[in-house]
Amino acid sequence: MDEPTAPVKLLVADVDGTLLDPEKQLTERVRQSVLRVKESGVLFTIISARPPRAVQFLIDALEITEPLACFNGALICTPRYEVLSETLLEKDDASHVATMILDHGLDLWIFRGAEWFVSRLNGPHVEGHVKALGHGPRYLGPDYTMCRQANKLVGVSDNYAEVKRCEAEVLATCGPRISATRSADYYLDVTHRDANKGRAVEVLAAMLKVPLENVATIGDMPTDALMFAKTGISIAMGNASDEVKAAAKFKTTNNSEDGFAHAMEEIVLPRVAKAAGAQR
Repeated sequence: MDEPTAPVKLLVADVDGTLLDPEKQLTERVRQSVLRVKESGVLFTIISARPPRAVQFLIDALEITEPLACFNGALICTPRYEVLSETLLEKDDASHVATMILDHGLDLWIFRGAEWFVSRLNGPHVEGHVKALGHGPRYLGPDYTMCRQANKLVGVSDNYAEVKRCEAEVLATCGPRISATRSADYYLDVTHRDANKGRAVEVLAAMLKVPLENVATIGDMPTDALMFAKTGISIAMGNASDEVKAAAKFKTTNNSEDGFAHAMEEIVLPRVAKAAGAQR
């Protein structure tokens, strides 16, 4: 509390590994902590690699009324899925990235609006994604030219080392034009360079007319480190890697220990109260 920080007016939270516990559940303590933050006058929204329909349960449970970012920022929409901002991959980059993902032995997922295509219907993590979305994917087949109209491409594999190697090659080949980061150890998310969480938090803050110094962000993956660099307060989850923790100003406990709620109680809310007291 001794470190001077601008008052928090907007809180932007990652979803998986942050708001949700390891079983992908929103605990009651975390839900209540979000509601307390909102009651204190702080605006709240979410930013996620997920498609919009996969966060509907959070929109409902957390009473989200502000714009939110999906596909790591490739799509910014209202809680009713009205598109406010959309950024697609360049066609040639999308084709090159899709080829590299498959050449590395990763499964290829393509997200295009509400559509979801996969190179293997029984591949890893498909079943879990079906539960999150409420519908299954379409089989991609040998023709993946539809990736040239994609919001996001994903390389998927439980070979974490190969996912990391693929990330390095994608960045080396298309780096200046794309954003390639791991939203989980088994997911390589690829979007347009302007469709990343760093850029998305700038857009959300501008839409809500909140200076970036008054924005707090919290997350657990390298995708989240991009928004940490932009905001006045940044918080890494205890389950984050050392690299992600080093990018944040503050750290909290694991998502298995309601680390998000702990961060609200110990970091965000005290600073809101302190700022309010200073204005009296």
